[in-house]
Amino acid sequence: MRRAVLLHALLPLALAAAPASAASLRSCDTFEAGAQFLILPADEGVRSYANGAISLLHLDTDGEPACCSSHLLVRHPDPSAPFQACTLISHEGEMGFQWLFLSEAEARYDPATGLSVGSPAFLYGETAPRPARLTITVNQAQGTVRAENALR
Repeated sequence: MRRAVLLHALLPLALAAAPASAASLRSCDTFEAGAQFLILPADEGVRSYANGAISLLHLDTDGEPACCSSHLLVRHPDPSAPFQACTLISHEGEMGFQWLFLSEAEARYDPATGLSVGSPAFLYGETAPRPARLTITVNQAQGTVRAENALR
């Protein structure tokens, strides 16, 4: 009995300490990156930063697959190209998130690493959605994007 109570008490600490994992970064030349999947209204599905140089767009493939249909499209500067680069972020491989909450995104800027934006998300779980935080970092000077998921 004591052991069960102790394990139950430590569960929130274990979840809080869950390691972050890299999200999947892909080219925007995919089915999931289609404009028809943009979440509207725009105040729910679009965020712009750095005077419009960086845009985040929440895409949802109309619930297909049912578990993991939300993706994040990032438009960002590419210093080696005369146009915006595009990176599609999914949870794992081609599987998206169960849902993203882009309207609740929080941003901060660090000159050494770039713009970091964190957004609450749900990842697929076999019995229930798993609360997580998706954090992306865009370095405009290098034209790079990093993304990671952390269970909450």
